[in-house]
Amino acid sequence: MPTLTLPAELEGLPVVASVSGGKDSTALILGLTEASIPFRAVFADTGWEADETYAYLDMLRARVCPIDVVRAKPQAPGAQGGMVDRVLHRANFPARLQRWCTSELKVGPIREYHKKLGVETVSVVGIRATESESRAKMLEVDDDSEWGGWVWRPLLRWSVEDVLAVHHRFDIPVNPLYRRGHDRVGCYPCIFARKEEIRLVAEHAPERIDLIRNMEQVCTTMRAERNRIQPGRYAHPQASFFQNRNRGNAAMSIDEVVAWSRTARGGKHLPILPEPPSGGCFRWGLCERPPTETAEAEEAAD
Repeated sequence: MPTLTLPAELEGLPVVASVSGGKDSTALILGLTEASIPFRAVFADTGWEADETYAYLDMLRARVCPIDVVRAKPQAPGAQGGMVDRVLHRANFPARLQRWCTSELKVGPIREYHKKLGVETVSVVGIRATESESRAKMLEVDDDSEWGGWVWRPLLRWSVEDVLAVHHRFDIPVNPLYRRGHDRVGCYPCIFARKEEIRLVAEHAPERIDLIRNMEQVCTTMRAERNRIQPGRYAHPQASFFQNRNRGNAAMSIDEVVAWSRTARGGKHLPILPEPPSGGCFRWGLCERPPTETAEAEEAAD
């Protein structure tokens, strides 16, 4: 049974754990609690999470520890500063090469949280080496220039069995989205969502699909108006949450993507979604990569 030990070079520094509502970040705060390591927990609220994730975080607050919330500053008066606010301000959705959702909605607000503590801090993230080749090359303790301070990755050598075991020791269930069939927890949906995840969102949260459809329509209208004033401002007249990589990243409406998600494997196949990158929110443990390990151990969490 792995246990967490605060590295000597980090002793005396405030420990701040990033929490997403996923199994790894939950295992992180459980492991810190089990090891009696003082810490603060913080969640970057994009305003784009599943209702189940918000409820799950409330459960963790009640049963494990306080979890502070940070949000990006709003772009429009009266807005809450989340995904919808930023999309409508830009008339543009995040994309593979323009992942402003990570920097503006997650990393930036959490970095500001660290700065407001007024001292050197330790950013603790629940990422594991088995999730990707890039993560396997990371150090457990790193004075990370990209982050701008200390980063501690105490779960780096943990297996998914270790993650689930600490859930069991505390009698804490995993986020219910896993039991529904989702591979990961984070933005709902993420621009890197897999086919099955899109189908699940459409089936269980059709109001989110309705919202995306409305945003696509509003942003498309805004693009036309702005292009009349400033010709060429937007290269693509149609705004879309997802893009078809086989058509030069052409727009595909959310209704087209949902229809594709409901096709059988080997049927009408449109491989529109790229593999997720190694950086961004995946790097900082603010959301999860699709797992490379088998799902059998996760089934045991029920």
